[in-house]
Amino acid sequence: MIEAWGRGFEKIREACALYGGPLPEYEINESGIMVLCKACDKYLGLLRDDGQHHGQGDQEGDHDFEQDIMRQIIVFCREPKTANEIMQKFNLERSYFRRHYLDKMLKFGELQRTEPDKPKSKNQKYFS
Repeated sequence: MIEAWGRGFEKIREACALYGGPLPEYEINESGIMVLCKACDKYLGLLRDDGQHHGQGDQEGDHDFEQDIMRQIIVFCREPKTANEIMQKFNLERSYFRRHYLDKMLKFGELQRTEPDKPKSKNQKYFS
């Protein structure tokens, strides 16, 4: 689906991974696509080239941790993987993995299903 739109989404993901920023949130509706990038402070710091990382508190730290795991999952899934393979690699419990990672990543197009017409297939794998 992303390829049908071009490489814009992929380039955004790659830039976030390269600079360690959180992935943007996408909202797609009839009027278009809204991209919300919460990494502005991090990118502005890079533009200033001061080399300093400025912490924003514990909640943002948790968010950054989840974003880091998502980036690692994207890299890990360059070759299709089952949900069990992903959970084992990142030591995640099934319900937590689905709620905090898989569902979000599928929603925003960061992961895709190998069998999109059969989301509950026992042969289902996910790829980036």
